Order: sequence, then C-alpha cells, then structure tokens
Amino acid sequence: MPRFTDNWVVDRTMFEYVNGGSCACCGFPHLFHPDGLKGLINDISDLETDAADAEFKAAQRSPWPPDMRDQVWADRVKLRFKMKKEMRGYREFLDEVGGTEGLKDFCRNALGPARLRKCIQMPRSEISDRLNSKYGIHSAFAIVICAVVDQVANFGVTGFPPDGRGAEELEFEGALRFDRRGGFVLPVVERNSETRKYTELNEEVLDVLVNTIKSLGGPKLLHRAPKKVVSNAGSDEDDEEGGADDAEAESETVPGQAGPSFRSDRRVVRLLIARYWADQLMAKYEAAKKANEPEQGKEGTKGQRC
Repeated sequence: MPRFTDNWVVDRTMFEYVNGGSCACCGFPHLFHPDGLKGLINDISDLETDAADAEFKAAQRSPWPPDMRDQVWADRVKLRFKMKKEMRGYREFLDEVGGTEGLKDFCRNALGPARLRKCIQMPRSEISDRLNSKYGIHSAFAIVICAVVDQVANFGVTGFPPDGRGAEELEFEGALRFDRRGGFVLPVVERNSETRKYTELNEEVLDVLVNTIKSLGGPKLLHRAPKKVVSNAGSDEDDEEGGADDAEAESETVPGQAGPSFRSDRRVVRLLIARYWADQLMAKYEAAKKANEPEQGKEGTKGQRC
C-alpha cells in the first residue's frame, strides 16, 4: 500500500490503537451525552454547519470499531468547539496590532527577518502536545491526528488535490513546507544570494501568513466552499453557500482508493499550525509592548518636579 494515503491513515491508526495507543482514561465513558454521539454532534455541529445529519451518517460509515468510532467523533467535534471559542482572541489581537498592515510592520521592523524566521517554525510533535495539554484530547482521535500530521507533512506524495476551500486557506496550504530539522515552516524569510544568510523577507509569503492569521478570527472556523449557483424551477438563479466542515467528505471515498477521506482533519491540522504561529507572534507582541511600557513612563515624567 502506498504511504500517506487515507487508507494508510486508517491502517496506522488501527495498529497504534490495538497496540495500546489509547490510554485507559479515554475510553467510551468520556462521551457524556444522554443521546450519545448523535446528541453531541447535534449540539456542536450547528455552530459550524447545518449538516449534522450528514456528519452522523458519516460517523456511522467510519472504519473504526463502535467504541473507537465514538471516541474519534466525540473528540473531533469537541476540538472544533473549543477552537471556535478561541477565535475572538485572534480578532482582538489583529485589532490591537493595527490590522493586517500593522502586523506586517511588526514582523518587518519589530521582529526582523532573523527573529521572524525562528517564530515561523513548528516541531511536528507540537501538534500532539497541544492536543493533549491545551484541548485535553489524548484518546483514539489523538492517534488519528498523529497519522494525519504525517500525511500533511508528506502531502505532496499522496497526489491528492488541494484540501482548502477559501483563497487564504489554499494559499497557506500551498506555501506550507515540512523540513526534517525545522518541522513545519513557511518560507517567509529567504537566503541572501551574496551572504547566504537568511535576511530577505519574502513579501508574498508574509502576505499569506498575515491573511491566514486574519482568517483565524472568523467568521467561520473552517472556510466554506465558494458559492454555487442553484437553479430552482419557477424562480431566478440563487447562490448557495458550500458547507464548512466536510461532513460529507468523511463518508466519501477518494478516487482510486476505498475508505474514508481525512480531508477535514488535514484542514484542522493546518489550522493548528497557523494558530501556533499566531500564538508565537502574539507572545512576541506582548513582550515588546511590556518592554516599551517603562520607556513610555519615563517620557511621561520628563519636566515634572517632585
């Protein structure tokens, strides 16, 4: 079997799960909802998509054993729910830094190429660590995500078409790279042709980074598909917005292979990568702001007598 396909994700996940990848505290009893998985999907899916029924049907067709299936889907919707709650923080950061132009200026001048390059790197293991520590997910779904992270790192090998929906998401997906030493990276800083040092900002990639961070604030967690024209008998043509969460994709097969698609999970992994970099820039911005506070205080006291 070719590596990094969706069937490979299924086989690797089952191997890890059967061999003890899931800890005892993450079994089926963590799904606390009177209506089980369907009730949980109904409660959370309405925040992201109207396709709750399609999402539940997709879960029913999943390749996992029933108890593992419920773990995977419960934590999948739980992760989306928690990530949606964090969107406001990214909107507020972008407002505070002065919008997209203010963020670009901060990256160019306050950080500079060398520090920016260090910020825009992410070890592959960081995604699993954040799932565990930040979102409390270390069940069967964590095993799925581990395999999907490898799939994203080697996405070019799969031959799949792009996963993204919106323009910003597609641009980020196209710019994302994986380096065995640096992990996931964006080539936002390039080598100077003469000095061979990383000192040259790639303005196009910086635009991709900043636009992606802007999109983290919403309005939707995942980009929707472009609007499609729907013709209704006896009425003018109308636009219908595509779904956000790829519920149907989870139950479809990829041409040339049997089994489910992990497209939406790959999209979430890239979203986690983008959020990690946004968090790094937010931390640098807060540190710079605190460092400037004493200087501003000294300037405010000039000319005053005690």
